[in-house]
Parts: sequence; structure tokens; C-alpha cells
Amino acid sequence: MMNSVYNRFKSPLYTLLLSLFIILVADPSTVSDRVVFEEYHYTGISLDISNETDNARATFWHPDGNEIYVTGRFTENVVRYTLSESWNVGTATFSGEFKLTNEFGSTSQQSRAHGLYFRSDGEKMWVFNRTEIWGYTLDAPWDISSAETTYYANLQDFVQRGHDIDFKPDGLRLFIDDRDAQAVHEVNLGKPWDITTIESVFTLDISDQENEVRGLEMIADGTIMLLMDTGRKEILQYHLSVPYDLKTAQYIDAFDVSGQSSNPRGLSVRPDLEYFYVTGNDNQKIYQYSRRSME
Repeated sequence: MMNSVYNRFKSPLYTLLLSLFIILVADPSTVSDRVVFEEYHYTGISLDISNETDNARATFWHPDGNEIYVTGRFTENVVRYTLSESWNVGTATFSGEFKLTNEFGSTSQQSRAHGLYFRSDGEKMWVFNRTEIWGYTLDAPWDISSAETTYYANLQDFVQRGHDIDFKPDGLRLFIDDRDAQAVHEVNLGKPWDITTIESVFTLDISDQENEVRGLEMIADGTIMLLMDTGRKEILQYHLSVPYDLKTAQYIDAFDVSGQSSNPRGLSVRPDLEYFYVTGNDNQKIYQYSRRSME
């Protein structure tokens, strides 16, 4: 039954052995597959999204970098922008909208649109609403105007106040950040992409680092997890010695974004790690960061 099995891995012996394993193979000073934050800087490029969204949250990119999608909490929508230059938000123009009012306004959580994810073929989309998640089928790939509701799941049995989501590429594992629980949930699915087939949940405690987590990205083939922390105004980095396995996650370091936003609420990353993007709720902008030239 959905949400009925929870693998908390509380055995003292298991915890001790896992801790020793992580110390041996994932010492932050020796981890090579990580984002070296010192190499990044704000480019001065941003996208003003104030005309189309209010209280914007998650962002998600088309694989080609020619489209970016944004959730608007108060505007109850998913918005699409088309870029004339791939991955450069300074060249983006508004090109479409999907209204969430019918679904989100009818639940106990009301309109709390936060997390956003598209399958790589653009035929499936998921939107997260604090403790609830909707799955949509897009008749025309990446065309949000063609979205129709396919799945729904209420996850309040283990999620207290989630904000963002991500999937393992095979669709068998869903990740959810949880601000009130000070945790990240790893949700194992019995059927790929079907959020109604939850088999087990593992919860990673991040209370030693987290203040107000509101963004989640699994990158580098699942060996790095990035979290946006609104309270700290930083991006938190974790290394996973086993890809997509939160039981092996270890905190590494953080990147300060307070120079651009005092209220960062979303995060996305280009797959090759050349750029990452932060949603600033205070100025209703998406800020672009780049790896510094080594010349």
C-alpha cells in the first residue's frame, strides 16, 4: 500500500558501519566528483519573471537549453520561456503558460505550487504542492498547453512541508526536500514514473546543515545533491558515494548567493555544470551563474 513501508535504517550497527564507510570513501577533502564552488561567479545575467509569475519557485530546463519552465505559487501556473541563445536567460521571452488552479485550488494545501520536473522526452510533467504531487501527460512533448492530469498522490504520511522534487533517470526513485522535517526523502517506486506505486521511503536527516531548504537538484549522474537553502542564502552540496543513494550522502560545502537574492527559492543546473540558475523571490528574477574561465 502506498506510503505504508518506511525503511529508516535505524539499526545502531548499520549506522556505525555506514558512518565508517562514508568517512573512508567520501572524505570531503578527497572527493573529486564534486562542484568546486570557488570556480563559479554571478554573470550579471538575469531574467525578470515578474510579469508572468508571483512568488516563483522551481525551474526546469529543456535538454537543449532553449526553453526554461518556472512554477508560480501565487499565480498558480507553470510558465515557459523560449531562449534565442541556449542557456542564456538574458535572451528569454515568455512563450506559454499552464494554469494549475483547477487541481491545486481544490486540495487541503490549496495553491502551493513548488516543485517541477519533466521527463527527458518532454511527454511527462510533475508538479509538487507541499505534500501532494500531480503527474501530467503532454500530448505534444514540452508543450505545457497540452498537459492532462494522469497521476495524483498525497504524501502527507511522511512529507511535512516539501518544496522541490527530482527523479532518478530510470523513474524508479523520487527525491523530495522537506523544510519542516529538515530532511530529504528518497522514495522508491514499484513502477517507473508512477507516483502511486510507492514501495519504501528513506529519509536523510540534514538538520545539522539545513535552515530553510527550498530547492533540490541531483546532478553528476547522481553523485552530487544540491539543495537551495533560503534561510542560509546558500546552495548546500552533498556527495553520494553510491549514485542516487541518500544513505551514502555526506555534506561537503556551500555557495553563497546572498549577493543576488535575499530570498532564493529555486535552483537548476546545466547538465555539464557550466551554468546554474537561482530563482530570487525578492526581485522575481532568475540569476545565472557560470564557471570562471581558466584563461
